[in-house]
Amino acid sequence: MALKLLPLYLNEFKKRRKKTALITFAIAWGSLSILLLMSFGRGLTTQFRISFRGLGDNLVMLSGGQSSMIHQGLPKGRRLRLFAADVALLRETIPEIEFICAESYNNETVSANGKETNRNVHGVGPLFDVMRTQVPRAGGRFLNDDDERHSRRVAFLGWKVAENLFAAGEAVGKTIRINRTPFTVVGVLKEKMQDSMYQGPDAEQVYIPFATYAQVNSQPYVDRIHIQPRSREVSLLVEERTRSVLGRRYRFDPADKYALNVWNTIKDAAEVGKIFSGIEIFLTLIGALTLLIAAVGVTNLMYALAKERTREIGIKLAMGARRRHIVAQFVIETAFIFLKGTLWGVLLAFNIVSLVRTIPLNYDNFGIESYLTRPVFSFDILLVFLAIMGGLVFLAGIFPAVRASRLNPVEALRYE
Repeated sequence: MALKLLPLYLNEFKKRRKKTALITFAIAWGSLSILLLMSFGRGLTTQFRISFRGLGDNLVMLSGGQSSMIHQGLPKGRRLRLFAADVALLRETIPEIEFICAESYNNETVSANGKETNRNVHGVGPLFDVMRTQVPRAGGRFLNDDDERHSRRVAFLGWKVAENLFAAGEAVGKTIRINRTPFTVVGVLKEKMQDSMYQGPDAEQVYIPFATYAQVNSQPYVDRIHIQPRSREVSLLVEERTRSVLGRRYRFDPADKYALNVWNTIKDAAEVGKIFSGIEIFLTLIGALTLLIAAVGVTNLMYALAKERTREIGIKLAMGARRRHIVAQFVIETAFIFLKGTLWGVLLAFNIVSLVRTIPLNYDNFGIESYLTRPVFSFDILLVFLAIMGGLVFLAGIFPAVRASRLNPVEALRYE
C-alpha cells in the first residue's frame, strides 16, 4: 500500500518545491557543516597519531639521571649513567620487552663535496629503525646486523642532511666524512611527520652502527636506551620493572623519579589522544547543533503544511484513509526534504575534503597546517552522520504527522 501511495506523496512534495527550497538549503548547509567538522576533527586525531609515531612506535625511553634520595648509605645527588651492558640485563630479566636498543650521540662535524655542517651523530643498533620508524627512501637501507657485527663505517642520513650535503644528486653510495673519518652512505630517511623529538628532528640527524660509534668515540656510557614492550598494556609494568632492575644494579631507590629518566611515549600518546578525541566529539556536537536548527525549520514547515491541508486530511480520513497513511505521508515528505539537502551537503563536503587533501605537506616546516590539510572523510563518519540524520528526520516528521493523523474528520471538513 505504501508503495502505491508513494507517487501521490511525491506529487504533493513537488507542489511545494518553492516553499521547501530555503529549508533544503539550510539542511544542505547543516550537512556540510557537520561533515566538514567531523572530517577535520578526525583529521586532527589521525595526524596527531601519525606525527607522534614519527618519534617511534610504542616506546619507553630511558636515560640516566641524578639520585634525589639517600639509599643504602649512599648520598643523594649522585650522577647515574647507563651502559651497554644494561641492554642485555634488561632483555634477560624483563620478559615483557619485545625489542631493546642502546643509543649514544654527540655533535660532530660532517662534510662532503666541500660542504661542512655540524650534526648530531648517533650510534645505534639495527633494531633502531623498527623502534624509531626510520624508513629509508627507495634505493637505500638502514643499518643492518652485518654493519654492527663488523663495525662498518656506514651512515644513514636524515633527509635534510642529505639535501644539505648532496643538493645536486643522490646521496646513497657517496662518501661523507665525520670528523675526517670516511663513511659510506647506505640510506636516506624518508620524509615523515614528527612533532615529538629529542636532540632535534630525525631529518637533521646522522646514524652510524653502535659498534662503530664506540670505536671512534671514547664515551663509555650510553645516552639512551629504547624499549618496545610486547603490548601497550604492559608499558607501565615494564617501566616499573626497569626501575627495580636498574635500582638494584646502581643502588638507587626505585621510587626515586629523578634517578632514572623514563619517557613513556605510550602513556603520553594515550593522554594527548584523549584530548584530540574530545576535540573531535566537540566538533561533531557543534555540527549536529547546526543541523538541528535546520531540522527545527523542517518541523515548523510540516506543522504549517498540516494546518494548510486540514480539509484535505479530513477528506482522506472520511474516505477511509487510516492514520498510518497520514503519518507515512508527512514522514516521507519530511524524508525527501532532508534527502535533497543531505545529498548536496554530502557531495560538497566530499569534494572540499578531497580538494584540501591535494595540498602537499611541508615536511621542512612542520606546523598546524599539516594537521588542517589532511581531513578524513571515512565510512564510519558517514555512518555517524546518517544515524544523526535519521534521528532528526524522525523527530522532525513524526510530531506534525501524528498531530495531523489525530484530526477529527468532521471538524477537519469544517475547517476554513
